Amino acid sequence: MTEPETAAPLQKPYPGFAQALLVLLLFFLFGTLTSIPAALLAALKLHRWAAWATVLAQLSGTWLTLLVGRRLGRRAWADFFPHRPVSGLVWPLVPLATAGLLLVCNGVDAWVAHALPPPTWFERLFQDMGWPSLVLGAPLSEEPLFRGLILSGFLLRYGPRKAIIGSALLFALFHMNPWQFPIGCLAGLLFGWLTVRTGSLWPAVFAHFLNNLSASLTHTFHIPYLSDSRFQPWWIWGLGFLLLTAGLAALQRVTAESEGLLRVQDAQT
Repeated sequence: MTEPETAAPLQKPYPGFAQALLVLLLFFLFGTLTSIPAALLAALKLHRWAAWATVLAQLSGTWLTLLVGRRLGRRAWADFFPHRPVSGLVWPLVPLATAGLLLVCNGVDAWVAHALPPPTWFERLFQDMGWPSLVLGAPLSEEPLFRGLILSGFLLRYGPRKAIIGSALLFALFHMNPWQFPIGCLAGLLFGWLTVRTGSLWPAVFAHFLNNLSASLTHTFHIPYLSDSRFQPWWIWGLGFLLLTAGLAALQRVTAESEGLLRVQDAQT
């Protein structure tokens, strides 16, 4: 007489919050290893080559991290790059919301800088990175990790609201400095919200790209208030909140159907 078969225990969606911390540790280690060629090129004063080697290091570190996450969580590659059809109205509205986010974050950044003045090495850090790493490498490497691997696992475990907040906190913590934490949280909330509302990774990549490009250009051309730590006037705060609110409200309307579809599919998994 054979014994009855016992059902295998169901595996919880990967990753949970603690597992996501280990994912970020792996991403840091892989990123450090893959950035060695860029560091050597920088030491040889080949800064242009070093900048593009840094982009390659960012993408390689992400790919290696996703490879491990795919094995540990038994995930499909498509889970890390959600790409549901997106309304054409989303693309002109993303810059509107991103512009508002940039102005609000600039005001927050000034308050943080006055409360906790950043050291000189921190101010030079982004100049040494080069624009390719900041504008191209960061969106293309960080979004599949935070809004692909981490957010998708959090959605299945915790639901949309907690998933967006949790992934935003990890996004801010990943930058590992107190000066970027508040604006990292705000940016992470927008990028996560865009991913959940549209069911696609690419609006968040687009918003991340626009945010970093704008920050790079304002510092390159020394735009008043946007490239220094002075307190911005009230009208810039007001314009920022107006653009951000209008952009989010419009995006909510044009993405309502996609967001509802995402919730139904999440409930079925």
